[in-house]
Amino acid sequence: MVRLAPVPPPFEVPDAMGIVFRPGLIGSQRSGSPPPRVSSLPLMPLRSQRLKDLVALALLALLGLTGCSKKLPPCSQNEPGKTVKATVASGSPPSPSAQGRPSAAKEVLIGIDGSGSMLGHAQAADPSTWMRLLQSVNLSANTLGLQARAFRVGGGAAGTLPTNSVTPASNPCFFKGCGPFMPVASSLQTLWQIPSPGKSPPLRLLISDLEVNQSDISTLIKGIKNDLAKGATAGVLALKLPFSGQVFDSQGKPFFKGTLNRPAYLLATGPADQVQTLLEEIRKNMAQKGVRSQELSLLNAPTGGRTLTAMDARPIPQEQGAVGLPLLLGNGRFDPSTNGDYRFIKLNRGAIGFSIRTIKPWSGGTERPDLGLVRLERIPLTPEQNTSTDGITISKMVVAGSQLRLDFEVPRTSPSGALRATIPVLPEQWWLDWDRDNPKSTKAAEKTEGLLLMLTTLGSQIREAQSAAPAATLCMAYQTSP
Repeated sequence: MVRLAPVPPPFEVPDAMGIVFRPGLIGSQRSGSPPPRVSSLPLMPLRSQRLKDLVALALLALLGLTGCSKKLPPCSQNEPGKTVKATVASGSPPSPSAQGRPSAAKEVLIGIDGSGSMLGHAQAADPSTWMRLLQSVNLSANTLGLQARAFRVGGGAAGTLPTNSVTPASNPCFFKGCGPFMPVASSLQTLWQIPSPGKSPPLRLLISDLEVNQSDISTLIKGIKNDLAKGATAGVLALKLPFSGQVFDSQGKPFFKGTLNRPAYLLATGPADQVQTLLEEIRKNMAQKGVRSQELSLLNAPTGGRTLTAMDARPIPQEQGAVGLPLLLGNGRFDPSTNGDYRFIKLNRGAIGFSIRTIKPWSGGTERPDLGLVRLERIPLTPEQNTSTDGITISKMVVAGSQLRLDFEVPRTSPSGALRATIPVLPEQWWLDWDRDNPKSTKAAEKTEGLLLMLTTLGSQIREAQSAAPAATLCMAYQTSP
């Protein structure tokens, strides 16, 4: 039996075999004296020069796999500490960053959606909760020292309420279009068409179910963008309140009639500090009045906020691969220890894809199919590669609190490589839970059609106006098996 002693370079074998292997040399060389033996492994005797050369090549290949690894391109497309600069179209207002911090508003413009879809709150079996909301809005404005100007919105133009108070909306005729009130639709953008002098954005507050006509949010977003260009941000307070009556779809057709708790939203835009303070004050007042089902989201890009990155990965199925191992990609070897902003996944032949998570361990969450919120691209590692994903798709998005999980489907024909998934705005879990994606579901009447689209679109517009970095940038390197 012949034994091989693994020792430090120049990787020698016993003199009995008559060869010494040194980096870059193939063949046989005489050794002076055999090195000390630390451990030994049984090998078959070498009977020819050709076999010696094959062993040398195998050892050199092993050296190559354990040598220096290559560096992947940076995951983030932003310079450290800097943010993406949004492209401003010709003729657009200057970005808020160029105008400085907006001045605090001295008044709040309050608009109440007067369309018939809101009627059920005013005529609920116990309408006192709706009345408490209206009183909380008035109280919060007064507490914060803001002069209130109230409007009924939904028609061709916002109509001024004579008392500058929102309490007239406790009258069912406010939504039926009877008595002193004319019938209106859901033209919510009219609140943002009320002019406001000065370079700073005004503070505006809309009370609505956000069920816009034909789910067309474009006119509403267009109206809000004028304030965003002046430095405004946005926030939304969502409450579920007693409701009795008909619930309509985006085409104005009723699909439910009865008693339940329906969402009502307070959408505020203006200087960031005042948006937050106003919505938090209303939430506090409503909580003290017994309303517990409330959600609050501030859509402004957080100053110095951390962009979420990939923290964990799993093959799908989990037993058909491994994570955290060096990978051979393109013409190089890449090691996770020198590429900490990537998750490394090796897929066996039985794998159908992989999962990327922003937190470890992962649990729970609200699941949806691909929502179109993710920009997925291949990261070229050689001059011949482009950004095409080669058939890799997102099969599932799961949101748990402020964390995200993405599941990817990887065709067997897809080559190994690296991917970047960019999410400009990360939806909050309640956005998914309260969004009516299926009008035939059992709880469809308790949700809002188009809510997710509206909030993600508005959040994207705010980040673009503020030249803010994306909410999440997830990078992964993967190796497929032939």
